[in-house]
Amino acid sequence: MTMLYPIVLETEEDGAVSAYVPGLPVYAAADTHAKAERAIRAVLQAYLAQHPSSRPEARVRVARFSNAGTGSVEIVGVAALVGAKRTPAKARASRANGRLGGRPRKLVGASAGRKKA
Repeated sequence: MTMLYPIVLETEEDGAVSAYVPGLPVYAAADTHAKAERAIRAVLQAYLAQHPSSRPEARVRVARFSNAGTGSVEIVGVAALVGAKRTPAKARASRANGRLGGRPRKLVGASAGRKKA
């Protein structure tokens, strides 16, 4: 089974980069982001080897701020960081269906009423 662990990288005032896994006691620091990523990967791998059933206790969410209009803040899922991209084919199907989604509607007609022999 594949587990996903969020990793936070923060640049400190002195230029050092700190990395940690929310909800687990896994921390690392380095001079650059690349070195911090390698370090946190090694620390996380060692930690999980010693604690294979360990699961992060943190629930990671993302705050989305819109300064258009009221300046509201919404709490959204982590997938919002990646964004939802629609393929041109899915967008065409959505427009054709007149709804969100993209799956073609099932046709109701002569073939739908037939029973298999």
